[in-house]
Amino acid sequence: MKKDLKYKAKKLRAKGYSFREISEVLKVSKSTASLWTRNLDLNINAKNRLNNLEIVGRKKAIITIKKKKKEELLEINNNCNVLRDKKYDRDDYKLFLALLYWGEGVKTKNDFSFINSDTNMIKVFLFLLRNSFLINESKFRARLHLHDYHNKNDMINFWSKITGIGKNKFSIYNKPHTGINKKPNYKGCLSVRYKDSKIFKEVFVIVERIVKKFNNAGLV
Repeated sequence: MKKDLKYKAKKLRAKGYSFREISEVLKVSKSTASLWTRNLDLNINAKNRLNNLEIVGRKKAIITIKKKKKEELLEINNNCNVLRDKKYDRDDYKLFLALLYWGEGVKTKNDFSFINSDTNMIKVFLFLLRNSFLINESKFRARLHLHDYHNKNDMINFWSKITGIGKNKFSIYNKPHTGINKKPNYKGCLSVRYKDSKIFKEVFVIVERIVKKFNNAGLV
């Protein structure tokens, strides 16, 4: 019986069947199928079949992984109640602004200077700033850090639409050539400045309160 199974396994392997396929057809373990057939010399047709199986297997694995990630993210999203079905007031926006600026903003001056190449990050910062305080739009300044391959007018138009800041408020900093290849879809880096020392100080009063609160709780 064993010899018969081993013979059949070799015939299947010679046709380009995988160890998994052989184990399923003959009802033996995958390790047994491998032990019986792994030293066989395979012809080009058998090798091509195995290669095709491997390609198909990789594609299926990628699809399975993507599906699992999507399901996991959906579950997390359904169970997370942060920023869901709640109305926020100006104090909430100030707290969000303080946390964002504490992490990403320039802290060496008494006016806001926020630098990033992520359009969403810039949008969120400006939304929070505009909804936290009464803003004088004429006090905004924007400075674009561009490479020599960028079209300056196109980038000013692009970032002006993103920020709602007038194109006449933009200046350009030409980054020195570093030898790094062009980055696809890279729109440069934007520095947004808003000169108001009182707003800057209030944001860092909030930051200090955050630190004090968690220090008092013994968490930091």
